[in-house]
Amino acid sequence: MRTLTDPDGDWPYGCEVIDAGTCRTSTELAGRLDIPVGATARWETLECWDPGGRSAMLVTTWWGGRRREHVSVAFEAGTVRLNAEQAEAFRLPMDTVALLVQRTRLGAGGLPVEVADLVLPADRWRLRM
Repeated sequence: MRTLTDPDGDWPYGCEVIDAGTCRTSTELAGRLDIPVGATARWETLECWDPGGRSAMLVTTWWGGRRREHVSVAFEAGTVRLNAEQAEAFRLPMDTVALLVQRTRLGAGGLPVEVADLVLPADRWRLRM
């Protein structure tokens, strides 16, 4: 069992971009990024490994325009059911309950510059933030 204490910290065991692209923002994503619904956003998904090389977490990040520096960060924690791709990465059954940390990185003006969903297998993690 691992403990996640800093969802904005560097991951020490290695990560790989497993998918990336652009999308039109949904109502929910536009609200999180504070941009118009239907605006173009970029996204990428990272797979991060534990010291044994097993998938430890999936991190999907979205941003509008170019990537910008952040000065602060906010988090919300909850749960989510794994979709087929997430379940395959974690070698768990689809619909397994996982931990979800939603991270919002804020710029100097206090507006979001980037949002991310960190998905962690609940049988391998606990949160302490």
